[in-house]
Amino acid sequence: MNVFQSNVSYLPTIAKTVALLFAASIAGFLFDWLHTPLGWLLGPLVVGIIYSMNQESSQPMSPGFSMIAQAVLGISVATQFSWDSVSMMSTYAIPLLICIVITSSASILKGYLLCRFAGLDWTTGLLASIPCIIPSLITLSDEVGADTIAVTILQYLRSLLIIVVVPIGVSLLVPSADADFPRQAIATLPPTSIAIPMSLNLFIVVVCSGLGVWLGRQIRFPASLFFGPLFVGLVACSVLPYNIQVPDNIFNSALVLIGFATGLQFNFQGLRPLVKAVLIEVVLALLLILLCAVVGYEFHLVTNIDTITAILGSMPTGTQAMVASTLEFGGDTSLVVSMHLTRMFIILGLRSLLVTPLIKHQLSVTTEPSKGFTP
Repeated sequence: MNVFQSNVSYLPTIAKTVALLFAASIAGFLFDWLHTPLGWLLGPLVVGIIYSMNQESSQPMSPGFSMIAQAVLGISVATQFSWDSVSMMSTYAIPLLICIVITSSASILKGYLLCRFAGLDWTTGLLASIPCIIPSLITLSDEVGADTIAVTILQYLRSLLIIVVVPIGVSLLVPSADADFPRQAIATLPPTSIAIPMSLNLFIVVVCSGLGVWLGRQIRFPASLFFGPLFVGLVACSVLPYNIQVPDNIFNSALVLIGFATGLQFNFQGLRPLVKAVLIEVVLALLLILLCAVVGYEFHLVTNIDTITAILGSMPTGTQAMVASTLEFGGDTSLVVSMHLTRMFIILGLRSLLVTPLIKHQLSVTTEPSKGFTP
């Protein structure tokens, strides 16, 4: 009887979750029907934000939904991945490093300006501006004594702006000959391997996703729920003589979950003490997006990489959102993943060098506030 009552008590939560996901899916359909760039992601994003506005704290989505969405996105990238594109990156090593240095330096400058004009301490401003895996930075902010709430809100705010602004900007600025080559067109290209029944195709996708999630949890790599399925998918696509694909409806469902989960991350009640910082962050983030777009376009001119790939690969945000945009607009996912991975490895490599100075700085501010750093 107790077990039955316990199960019944979960029914309202389940019903609310189903209703919210249904609303997010309807919004995704409407945005896509209105030809909004990346509509299946932006529509649910709006629903998630509206819902979170009425909550006292952020309402993260169930880990199971996030796991499924990242696994599907990882497998989707694997099916479109080209090792020739990755090997070609060695030819562009110097321009790529210059691009990463400029965009990363601009992010650090944004952190300094955020401190200077918003009154945040240097450690919080820096961690709120570094383009990396957000959960990793939240953990680091707690380790070094920064304002974890401010870091979380400002990081997700920048990601939100990039997710909203960049796809719309790409659709407006990139020539129609490039922009009109969406993900659906990729599936119609002549296959280079054996076509298989959809049932077998889905079975392979499910197995690769499950193995990838397990692998990701074992290696404990940042964004492992994305990179684990990506790695397993790459192995499967290389070994199996089949033309493996992720159906559009499954891919769009993953975008719905990613967009809705991103919208739910915002704690609008927590924004009130940070109103000044948030307003300044919006201005600085938009300027950073513009600068990174210019750098990406210059990277395109130097390397002859297509404009969509160059711009999306230069954006200072999480890999998943830009990969989803690349798949939607028909860019080279292999190059975008390579560019973001290179930047992430560099930042993670520098993490150990950042931790000690940041801890020392926070200790000096705590023990001798008059001698602390004042931007």
